[in-house]
Amino acid sequence: MQKVAAALVLAVLTACAGYSPGTTLLGDSGPPIGGGGGDGGDGGPDGGDGGPDGGDAGPDAGCGALTLNGVPAVDGCYGSVAAIATGTVNTGNCTITITFNTATTACTGAVSGGTANAFDGGCQNGFYCTSTSLPGTLNCVSGGTVCAIKICDAGASCP
Repeated sequence: MQKVAAALVLAVLTACAGYSPGTTLLGDSGPPIGGGGGDGGDGGPDGGDGGPDGGDAGPDAGCGALTLNGVPAVDGCYGSVAAIATGTVNTGNCTITITFNTATTACTGAVSGGTANAFDGGCQNGFYCTSTSLPGTLNCVSGGTVCAIKICDAGASCP
């Protein structure tokens, strides 16, 4: 989203720069490089205003400090059993290892999205899992098996 915003700003600045016709450089009295004749004429009206700003694009990049200290969870990858999740985001390299007291045992991956701490990684037993935030739901896949592990907020009941 930041690249789109930067491109839009560049386009608006370029369109509104008010360049003068011609290619004469300061201190240069000769024709443009490569010869050529006169001015190419007016390019027409500019593109106008780029429109309203798109607003905040959401959480910034990087990761936020987070500790899951024995928080409730539901391990849908192994029978939808009640579980306990534990882990701490390493803010130096934006990674986390989440351990569970179930057959899933551990999931390790990268976190991003600022304080949202989106997860992208893998769990032991061959599952690849992602989540838009932690705490949140790890959506996992292994071969043809699709499952989810719900990690709840500390002190909250976990469905």
